[in-house]
Amino acid sequence: MAPGFGEGDQVRVYPGRLLHTGSQADTCSSFDEELLQPETLDGANLVGSVAHLERVLVGHNRAVSMAGFSADGQKVLTASYDRSARQYNTSTGKCEFTFLGHKGAVLWITSSPDMSKVATSSADRSVQIFDAVSGQWVATLDGHRDHVYMASFSADSQKVLTASGDRSAAMYDAQTGVRDFKFSGHTLAVYMAAFSPDAKQVLTASHDKTARLYSAVTGEELQVFRGHTDRVYMACFSPDGQRVLTASGDGSARLWNASTGTCELVYGDNGDPVYTAAFSPDGTKVLTACGDSFARLYNGKTGVCELTLEGHGMAVSAASFSPDGRLVLTSSDDRTARLFSSSSGRCLQVFEGHGDHLYMARFSPDGLRVVTAADDGTAKLFRIEASESETGC
Repeated sequence: MAPGFGEGDQVRVYPGRLLHTGSQADTCSSFDEELLQPETLDGANLVGSVAHLERVLVGHNRAVSMAGFSADGQKVLTASYDRSARQYNTSTGKCEFTFLGHKGAVLWITSSPDMSKVATSSADRSVQIFDAVSGQWVATLDGHRDHVYMASFSADSQKVLTASGDRSAAMYDAQTGVRDFKFSGHTLAVYMAAFSPDAKQVLTASHDKTARLYSAVTGEELQVFRGHTDRVYMACFSPDGQRVLTASGDGSARLWNASTGTCELVYGDNGDPVYTAAFSPDGTKVLTACGDSFARLYNGKTGVCELTLEGHGMAVSAASFSPDGRLVLTSSDDRTARLFSSSSGRCLQVFEGHGDHLYMARFSPDGLRVVTAADDGTAKLFRIEASESETGC
C-alpha cells in the first residue's frame, strides 16, 4: 500500500471536511473502535428535548463520517466506519436502504445530480455505485492502492471523480466502472478532487502542499499551485471557474488564477490550520474554518477580514454558505454546529445534542434544514428557525 502519510503521523484527514482526528490507521478496515450499542442510540427521547432537533437518524454502530442531502432534499445519505452507508427519508427519519459491500470504513457518500445513483468511497481502496431507487449495487470502481477519501459525480451524472491516499485522483464511467483517467503528479495523499463548473477540468488538493489542475478531457496536468508550506486540505473553483481557492495547514487560504497558476491573494496567515475555504454563491466573499475555534469572512477581492464568527470552544472543522449566501454554517470539535448571519456575523442558532465531536454539517438544498454527522454513531436533522431579528445564540 502506498503511504499516504508519514509513519505514525498524527493528522486530520480533510477531504473537504473532517473525517477523523488520529492516525491513518484509524480509518483502516481493522479499525477496532468499540461498537456503539444500538439500544443507546434511540433518538426518540432527544426529539423535543433538544432545541431545533427534527430527527435523529440511527442505525450505524460506529462513527458517522459523513451525512448529506440528495439534490431534492428528500433523502439524507450517511457513511460510517461500520463499513456501511444508509439512505434515510427526511420526512419520516426511516432508513430506506443500507448500502453494503465495503470491507473497510466508508469515508464518503454522495448522490448523483439526477438522483439516479449513490457513490460510496472507502478505506478498502474502492468506490461502490448503487441505484438510488432500488438500492441495488451497480458497479465497483477499482484501481486505487490506498484509502479512497472521496468521490463526486460530474454535473451530468455520467462520471465519478475520486481522490486517494495513493497520491492520485481518477475519473471513472459511473455506469460501467471503467477508469477513464488516472491523474498523477502528487507526491503524497490526495485529499479531494473536484470538477470545474464547465466539467472540463479537475482540481486536486494534497498532503504534498500543492493543488493541481488537470484536463478532464485528456488527463493532462495543466497547473501546479505552489506556495503553501503545509498540506493543502481542500481546493475549490470560484463560481465562474476562473479562480481557485485553497485551504492549508500553514494557517492560510490562497486565491489563485486558474489559467496562470499565480497566487493573487492570501487570506489569513494566523498560524492555526485552515481546514476549509469556500466562495460565497456570488463569488464576492471567502469563508474559512480554522483550528483556533473561529470561522472568518473575507472580502474576496481585497483579502481583508470583514467578520470573525465566534462562539465555538474548539477547532472549527468546516464552514459553508447557505444556498442563498445569507447564512453560514459551521461544525466543530466542541460537538456543536452553529448558524451565523453572513452580513452581521451574529450567531443565530446552535445545533446541539451529539455525544462526541462533529465531522461535518450541511445545509439542505432549500436552506431550511441542517444535517450533522458525528463520532457518536448518529446523524441529526435540525430545523433552521432563526432570523436576524432574534436575539441570537
